[in-house]
Amino acid sequence: MAAFLAFVGTAVGASQSLGNLLERDAERSRALHTQTELQQLLRLLIDIETGQRGFIITGQQPFLRPYEEALDDLGRLHTGLRQRLAETGVSTAALQRLDALIEQRLAQIKANIERRLAMGEGVMRDLGAYADGKRVMDELRFEIGELAHEQRQRVTAADLATQQVQQRTTRLMQLLPGAGLVTLALALLLMLRERRLRDRAEQALRNANAGLEQQVAQRTEALSRALARIRSFASELERSIEAERRRLAREVHDQIGQAGTAIKMLVFALRAQLAPRTEPLLDELQTMADEAIRAARQISAALRPPLLDELGLEAALGHYLQTLQRQSGLTTTLALTGAQELAPDQANPLFRITQEACTNVLRHAAATALRVTGHPCLQGGRDGYELEVIDNGRGPGDTRADASGLRGMRERAAMAGGDFDFGPALGGGTRVRVWLPLRTAGQEALDEGEAWV
Repeated sequence: MAAFLAFVGTAVGASQSLGNLLERDAERSRALHTQTELQQLLRLLIDIETGQRGFIITGQQPFLRPYEEALDDLGRLHTGLRQRLAETGVSTAALQRLDALIEQRLAQIKANIERRLAMGEGVMRDLGAYADGKRVMDELRFEIGELAHEQRQRVTAADLATQQVQQRTTRLMQLLPGAGLVTLALALLLMLRERRLRDRAEQALRNANAGLEQQVAQRTEALSRALARIRSFASELERSIEAERRRLAREVHDQIGQAGTAIKMLVFALRAQLAPRTEPLLDELQTMADEAIRAARQISAALRPPLLDELGLEAALGHYLQTLQRQSGLTTTLALTGAQELAPDQANPLFRITQEACTNVLRHAAATALRVTGHPCLQGGRDGYELEVIDNGRGPGDTRADASGLRGMRERAAMAGGDFDFGPALGGGTRVRVWLPLRTAGQEALDEGEAWV
């Protein structure tokens, strides 16, 4: 009787363990699903942010399409996600904070779009609205990260509870040998039955885990494709900005420069008509015309160096470094080889990164000499082009890795598909290195086709 009762108690405990295993697996599945939806919520918010930013910069309605599509998906996702978060025990205060931040950011974005329609490009000078939007977006990322972290903790707790149930089941099964010879046959039959049940449960768990892993893999692949689309959009946006810079530079040079030249010609004509009399106002007018022509040339060169399009990267960097040396007294050296192998749209990020690096040298390095070198270079078995900016200043010191200048250079290199390094140079000073992969003619045509798509 004691052996029989012991076996019955063991069987009951094992059955309860099976129920606990299934319950914990259901909790784990819900937590993983909720975590995936939180990631999707953040992606939709980023899509809305990207669509709004593209419209504010360009003013073109097609850039609002990602914003409108993501806004529709956000409403449906947010309702179901909020209900699931409440069911998992998330505090009402956390849900209210998330709702308030989402509502606040959507209101800011809607206001920015309305202001863009009303004010035109003038809205881009409102740094306060940009700072408020960034603050709210950072708080949203933090809240979503906290909620995702809580779901990960639930998954970990469910896994730990499953292990404890399995350990408890194993300990109960170890009590069966004490049942005795009288009930040995019955015990063996019941053990075989229990073993089959446990195998089925484990198989069910393995199948469920396999399904969850496949779902996570699919979600990860979808997120990777979304990230690739965002990077493609950012690259296309950068190309659009550079095209607009090129157009503005040409307009400034042609319109203002021609106006200044016309004014000078009028001044010369007036001098000839007034001769031999002199008029001081004509001298002042000629000075203002010269200043207008000089300002037009400076603005045009700052927007888009004409040498970059006409003669390539080496000529543009040479002219820029000569101007830098003349204005600052900094000794500059340029040594580029194989720059003609770069695709036309790769010269611009290299030029902009060099500009930013030289600006940082003037602001922070206290250097007397600066060297820019570039050459084709293999990296990871891929053909590429390496460009370095090295100075003899005080070195990087305690410069933060997320400083705005470094972040901008790193993002430009990433959008071009390359790598960026920042650190001390051999022998002292600071070294900035950027590497971009070289592309064949076929790859350039493929990239252009993807950009149009």
